[in-house]
Parts: sequence; C-alpha cells; structure tokens
Amino acid sequence: MKYKRKIIWIFAAVALLAVISGTLLWAKNNLTNMSYEKFKSLTAEQQIKVFHRMTGPQIYTLVESSDENWPVTAYDLISPENAKESIVLFNNNGDLHFNLAWPPYGGFLPESIASMGELSGKLDVSRDGGDGGYSISYGRNADGSYPNDSERSVPKSSALVRTGTLDVDRYCQVAQIVTNGKSEEDRLSALKDMGYDEETAKRFISDQAAWLERDEVAGPNNIEDGVKAAGHTVDSRYGYYGTTAPWVAGNLKLEGGSGQLETIFSWGALCDSGLIYDIGTAEIR
Repeated sequence: MKYKRKIIWIFAAVALLAVISGTLLWAKNNLTNMSYEKFKSLTAEQQIKVFHRMTGPQIYTLVESSDENWPVTAYDLISPENAKESIVLFNNNGDLHFNLAWPPYGGFLPESIASMGELSGKLDVSRDGGDGGYSISYGRNADGSYPNDSERSVPKSSALVRTGTLDVDRYCQVAQIVTNGKSEEDRLSALKDMGYDEETAKRFISDQAAWLERDEVAGPNNIEDGVKAAGHTVDSRYGYYGTTAPWVAGNLKLEGGSGQLETIFSWGALCDSGLIYDIGTAEIR
C-alpha cells in the first residue's frame, strides 16, 4: 500500500511539473508573440504585469511594432539589449504609454532646478526632437559647439539639432499673461496687445494647458517632486531651468551636465511666434 501511494505521489508530482512547465512555456511563447493590439486589449493591471515579465528583446519588439514606437525608432542607442532598463510603461494618472526611463524629475539634477522667471536677456538654445517637445538645451560649450547628446542625456550617437536664440524677457511676459488666472478672453486680448495674432495667442494658451498634463510635470517623480527633494521652492509659472542628470540604463551610459530648459510652450510655438529667432541647425556627435 505504501509503495502504491509513493507511486501515486510520484505521478502526481510529475504531472504537476508538466503543468507548470507547460504554463511557463505558454507564457514565454505568449510574451514572445505578443502583438501591440493584443497588449492594448489587456486591462491596465494586466498590461503592467505582462510588461514587467517581458525580456528586453520582447519589450523592444513590442514597442517597435506599436504606434508609440518613438522610444526605439527615434534613438539609435536604445537596443534589445538595454530595452528592459531603458523603456518603461509609464503611468500618468491612469494613462499607460511607452516612454523612455529618463532620469526622474524631468531629467534635471534636483538641486539645479530653478524658475525660468529668474532668467533674463537672450539665450542660445537648441533641441534634438520634434516641434511638440518642451525640453530644450541652452548654452554652448567653450569652443562654441552645442552640447552633444551624451551631455543632454539623449540616447543618440549623433544628431542634427535645431538651434536659435530665445528672447527670455519677452517669453516671461507671455508666460505671465498666459498663467495669470484670468479668463481666456482677457488673456487673448492681452496677448494681442503684445502684437500676436489670435491663432498664435490661442496656441500659447493651449500649449501651456498641454504642458501641465505632461509626464515630467504631472506624472510620478515629476519636476516639482525634484524641487521638493532638493528642499527648496520654485515659481513654476514660467517653466524651469537647470542641469541635466546623467543617465545609466543597462549598457547605456550618458554623462549629462548640459543646461536644460523646460518651457511652458512647445519648441514649435516658440519658433513660430518669434520668441525663438535666428533659427538654424547644427550637427552634434
């Protein structure tokens, strides 16, 4: 009888191991073949769990095949080998989307964060990215060149950046009107008095509203969290300036250290309105 029970227990254990192995194999294959459409059909909780279980190559393939593929298609230093460390499923108040695992606090060194309202005059600025972005590098190196992408903590080996000059004083005037808490009609009127047409004035207002919803402003570990971590206060109405933090993710090692602005209007709006002028391009490596 004892011998029979032992045999039964052995068969039961083997069967259990077979089920577990089959389940693990199914899960591995299921993750390997996970399409973006299937991934987005999952609940938010399921997406988070699945993404956490994925390997770097699986994450890279999922992101690459998605309509949110910019984290891999726009940056040649993001690879299947470092995707596990460099790409996140970002949760901005319930909005799940792919993003790069930038350093926290909007990529700033927290002790460097200050208000753009403290700046004045004209600034050399440049941006590696599209018109819709709000993060802008400022200043140049001692030899007159613009900071490279490692100094910007941007995962590219080289880039053709857009360049220009920012009129900080006029920018702050516009920012003060847009954030003064008055009605949209009053703000539009004040912006028109500065010489802007209605389309540009409305764009300033809509850009600032969109800025307030961005990951680096509204998400976890946002810029204001960095301000608090540094133990000081900053007037956020004008946006922020400071120094970029280094970024290490797997085999990706970016040095940081360049000047960075987080403006309340997008690069495109700043250029189209004339707040950034003398627009050109420069190649950086």
